Amino acid sequence: MEFYRLSPNYSDYMSPNFDIDEVEDKRGDDDFVIDTRPIKYADDWVPLEIQFSIDDAVPAIPTLSKWRNYLVLHESAYQSLEGVLGPFGEFLPCTHQKAKFYLFNPLTIAEDLSAVVPGSVSKNGNLLSGIEFDKDKLKNVPVFRSKESYITIYCTDAFKDVVEAEKLDGLLFSTNLTHY
Repeated sequence: MEFYRLSPNYSDYMSPNFDIDEVEDKRGDDDFVIDTRPIKYADDWVPLEIQFSIDDAVPAIPTLSKWRNYLVLHESAYQSLEGVLGPFGEFLPCTHQKAKFYLFNPLTIAEDLSAVVPGSVSKNGNLLSGIEFDKDKLKNVPVFRSKESYITIYCTDAFKDVVEAEKLDGLLFSTNLTHY
């Protein structure tokens, strides 16, 4: 089994983001944007409007992307991944120009499963320069995060295989699990 760090493909797809003022108006605070710890939002969630910016990319909206510590799923990606991801986090409905989107908030943390290999974590300043995960403890977990870098989303090859089989676009998979 292989582990991957997920990143948005900004060179081929537009990048998702949110208007901070709308977040503050609808949520009453900006914790959702700033705080990357695993916090459940579904109970008091009010759907937000996702914006997509072009930056240097072509004007294409991805079916699956990443924004901060969340996955961003077009409705078609949600339909393909709901059963795979559902037990490991929560889906938060959003819209983009009346189209349905979802944020997936991964709530599974490797340390809670004792799945970080002891002694494998190293840092260079605040940046993670080394980490290893226990394959046996994560064999049934498609996506997860680590306390070492809450903003980073990791996945297994099982998740990668589903994404590729369903032809969901917008994510990059890297076997480099660190910030380097």
